[in-house]
Amino acid sequence: NFCEVIEGYDETEFKSHMGLRRSTVEFLIEEYAKSIEPKTNTGGRETVPPRKKVYTYIWYISNTNTFRELAYLFGVSSSTAWAIVGGVSSWLINMGQEYIKWPQGTDAIATKCKFETRCGSPDVIGCIDCTHIHIKAPKENKENYFNRNHTYSIVLQAVVDADKKFTDVTCGEPGSLHDSAVLLRSGLFARAQSDSENIFPNNAFLLGDSAYPATSWLVPPFKDYGNLTASQRNFNKLHSSTRIVVEEAFGLLKSRFRRLLHFSEQTNICFVVNIIVSACVLHNICITLDDLNVEIYQDEDLENSLQDECNEVHPQTNSNRRDELFQYLQQQNLI
Repeated sequence: NFCEVIEGYDETEFKSHMGLRRSTVEFLIEEYAKSIEPKTNTGGRETVPPRKKVYTYIWYISNTNTFRELAYLFGVSSSTAWAIVGGVSSWLINMGQEYIKWPQGTDAIATKCKFETRCGSPDVIGCIDCTHIHIKAPKENKENYFNRNHTYSIVLQAVVDADKKFTDVTCGEPGSLHDSAVLLRSGLFARAQSDSENIFPNNAFLLGDSAYPATSWLVPPFKDYGNLTASQRNFNKLHSSTRIVVEEAFGLLKSRFRRLLHFSEQTNICFVVNIIVSACVLHNICITLDDLNVEIYQDEDLENSLQDECNEVHPQTNSNRRDELFQYLQQQNLI
C-alpha cells in the first residue's frame, strides 16, 4: 500500500517527495473530503478514499512519473489515475476564486505598501510576466506551440503580489506567441480596458519587463539601446529588483511542482492547462499556510532572450505613467 509508504515518511522525506509539508496535505485532504457528497450507490465498485486521491494528485504534480507508473504505485488503473488527477485539479481550480484574488480595498492598499517598502515606488499593485511550460507536441495545430527556442510549449501569464502570490493567471496560449500578444488576448487586458478605475484604483499600476508596452496601468523599463542616462539605468535596476518577485514565483512553482518542467506524455492541452492552474492555486495555498522553504528553480526559459521584440502589437503605447514614476523616484533621490 503506497499510501502507507507515504505516511511512513519522516517530515524531510515527505516534503522531498510530495513538495508540501504534511500539515498542508492534511489540510487539503480535509477540505477535499468535505467537498465530496456521499454516494449511496457505487454500483458495487469500491470508491477511492479522499486521502488516496489527494496523495495521487500531489505525487503526480510533484514528480515526473508517467500515468502508467502512477497507477502502479497507487494500485489503480491508468484511466482511474488520470480521472483522479483531473478530478482533484478541477476541485482546486474551483477553490481558485478564494485563493487567487485581485487585490481590492484594504488588500490593494496593503499590497502597494509592501511594494513601496521593498523598492520605494508608490502605487505598484503587482508584477506581470510569462513563463513557458514545455509540452509534448499536440496532435492539432502543433506549429502554433513551437516556440522560438525550438521546443513546444504553452504560456502561463501571471500577476504576482509582493508576497509572491498569484493574483491573476492566464494559461493555455500557444508558445509561439510573444508575451505582449498573450497579454492582449487575456481577460486581464479586457478588464483593464473596460474597468481600469476598479482594477487599478488611485493610479495603481503593474510592473512588467521590456516585452510589454508602456500604458497608464503597466510600466516597463526603459529600452536600452546604449543611450540611457545614469538615472534611467538606475530606474531600470530598481524596476528589475522589484519585478523579480514574479520570476521567483515562477521558480517556486516549478521547483515545488516538478511536473511543470515538462509534460512529456500528455497532448491534451485542456488537461495540461488544468494541472498548471491547479498548481497555481496550490502555490497560493502553500504561502497562506506558510509552507515555504523551497529552493527556487532557476528558469532557463526562452522568455528573457525574447523580450525586446514586437511592441507593435500595442499601437496605444503611453509612456506618461513611466515618466511620472521616473520623475518621482528622482525627486526622492532613489535613482
